[in-house]
Parts: sequence; structure tokens; C-alpha cells
Amino acid sequence: MAIEKRRSGAQDIAKGIMVIAVVFFHAYVLSFANRADSLTTFNILVMLFPFLMISFFFYTGYNYADNGRTFKQNIARRAKQLLIPLVAAFIISAVVVSTMEFAFNHDDPGATFHAIGNSILYILMSDPLARMIGFPQAGGIIYEVALALGLVWFLYALFICSVFFYLLVKRTNKSLPTLISVDIGLLVLTFCIGQFVGTYLPFTVQCYPVILATMLTAAHLRQHNFLDKEIACKKDAAIICVNALIAEGLIVGTCLACFYLFGSTTPGTLAAGRLDATLKGFDAFVVFAFGIVGTYFIHSLCRLILKIPVVGMSLAWAGKHSAIFYLFHPIFLDLALIVFFQKQNPWGRAQALLTGAATVAMLTLVCLLIDWIAKIRKNKKAAASASAEQAQAEN
Repeated sequence: MAIEKRRSGAQDIAKGIMVIAVVFFHAYVLSFANRADSLTTFNILVMLFPFLMISFFFYTGYNYADNGRTFKQNIARRAKQLLIPLVAAFIISAVVVSTMEFAFNHDDPGATFHAIGNSILYILMSDPLARMIGFPQAGGIIYEVALALGLVWFLYALFICSVFFYLLVKRTNKSLPTLISVDIGLLVLTFCIGQFVGTYLPFTVQCYPVILATMLTAAHLRQHNFLDKEIACKKDAAIICVNALIAEGLIVGTCLACFYLFGSTTPGTLAAGRLDATLKGFDAFVVFAFGIVGTYFIHSLCRLILKIPVVGMSLAWAGKHSAIFYLFHPIFLDLALIVFFQKQNPWGRAQALLTGAATVAMLTLVCLLIDWIAKIRKNKKAAASASAEQAQAEN
């Protein structure tokens, strides 16, 4: 029998927090001309929340429901959800950035067209592959935004991993030994890629096995209501809070241990789609653990935030629009940096935070506009339907 599994309010809040944090993290790093200036604060934030990206993949697996769809139907649905928005975002970004490039470069239209074409090809090939074959970098505004579009690697990684996820998930959900065997195989594969091949490969392929293992494990844990155990009394709530604090303590402790043992401050982040080059293959096991433990922590925290009316509703709204925030934040980041700050950073950390706030504000306006258009269309459709029913009744 088909089982319908819906997202909880806590999950929407968690996604809202995570997508806003991703925007701020990217704004913080991109705001500094010398990236070393941002590392101290950035590393502290990453040590507290290194699980942000892998938690998105965890939630995707956790939301799996066997609704009787075939493999082809699931892939077609996933392509509609992921690839069409990705292509649309890329086209819109290319048009906007091309306009910006012409606005900032009046002298040589030919060079501008060349920069636009080079940058589009560069991002389609992925930064690692372009570097491997020695493809020329165009430079300028459009090149920077083209690289920024690489920040949405999450979407095409999710689509590719979903193909294998739908092939395996029914088997791993039915049998725990099968899940364990598959997870071990995937983690060993990730270890070998990181240890012997590289941690910065074209199209982020080095991350796919550990992402798939996380999604499959999350789908299995959903069957045991891992994130949403019923809170029957204050004692249950206290236990969940204590467990969440222990989970975050384990994460921070692991990051500190990795820093003192390996000199690495960012284990398990999948930052820019790559594993930590210092830890190499060992990082896969940290990523996998953080995906489970970190998601438990932030979800438990969000179950408490859900009870705060205004804050909870606002973050849940952002979580429901997380795809728009994530898809378009690279272009709005560059708009904030160029339009408001002219790519300079005279105020240091304060400007980095202002850039993040300006980007979130602009994305919020876009989401409100989309909601307004959707509401108008819905009202028109309802009015047309009511008019048709009235006409039918009169006849």
C-alpha cells in the first residue's frame, strides 16, 4: 500500500535556517578580495555547522515515500523538479550578468561577447574539468558570476544521485543488512576516490557515493521515525534536548580533533562540492556521520523553534522557498557586491554581513513576488471554475 509521507514544520524551519546560513557563508567568503581575511570567522562557523549541505541530502532521502511510482516516473519527476529550475536559473543569470558585463564594459563589445561565451562554456564544463584541459578563463564580472553559479552544484549532484537512489531504496528499506552492505561499499568507494584519485574532480563526482549513502540511510531511518519521535511529556522533550546538545558537542569535538590532528578545520562540509583535501578519503566517514548527527541536532532545535509563532512561521516560509533562495543566491550575491559595494570591502566583516543581509532581502522580495503571481493565478483559476460551474447549473 502506498504511504504518503509529508514534510514536518520543523523540517521547513531547518531548511530555512540552512539556506539562509548558506547564503551568509557564501557572502562572507566572496566579500573579501583576500580570502585569507575571512578564514578565521568562517572556520568557526563551519566548525559549529559543518553539516549544512549534507543535511539537505539527508532530508531528501528522509522524505522518500513509496507512492507506487515506477523508476521512470520517479526520474521524470525528479528531472522536472531539479533540472528545469536549474536550466531556468542558468539562463536568467546569464542574461542578467551579460547585461551587467555590457554596462561595465563599453569599450570593446567583441571582447564582451568573447567573455560571455567563454564563461558559459567554463561553467558548463565545471571548474575542475576546465582547469584540467587548460580552458582559458575569461575574467571580469561574468566570469565571477559563472564561478558563483558553480555554487548550485547541489542540484545536479542530487539528480544524479537520485537515479541510483531510486534503483536501491526499496531493497535497502526492506533489509537492514542490505543497507549496511551498500553503505559500506559506498563509503569505501568515496575513501578510495579521495585517497587515490582526488578530492576536486569534475562535476563533484567525488561526493556522489557518500551523498547516496546518506540518502539511503535517511530513507531507512524514516521508517523508524528518527527525527520526529512523539513528545508525550516534558521528560521526552528534555531527553530530545539533551540528545541534540550531545550531537552538537560530538560535531564540534570532531572538528577540533581534526584541527589538532590533521590541521583541518572544515571536515565533513562538502564545501564547494569537494571533500577536505587534508583528510582525503577519511573525510567521507565524517561527512556521513555529520549527515545523521547534524540533521538530528538541527531538526530537534527546530522542533522547539516551531513553538515560537513569528520566528517559526518566518523561517518555515523561507524553508518552503529554499529552492528559489538557493538557485538565485549566486546572482544576487554578485549584484549586492557590485551594485552596493563595487567589489570593495572597506568595512571588513561588517560589509560581509551586510552583503548577506542584502542578498537575503532581495531573494525574499523575489519569493514574495512569485507568491503574489501564484496567488493571482490561483484566484483567476478558481473564479473561472466557479463561473463554469454556475453556467452549467443555469443550463
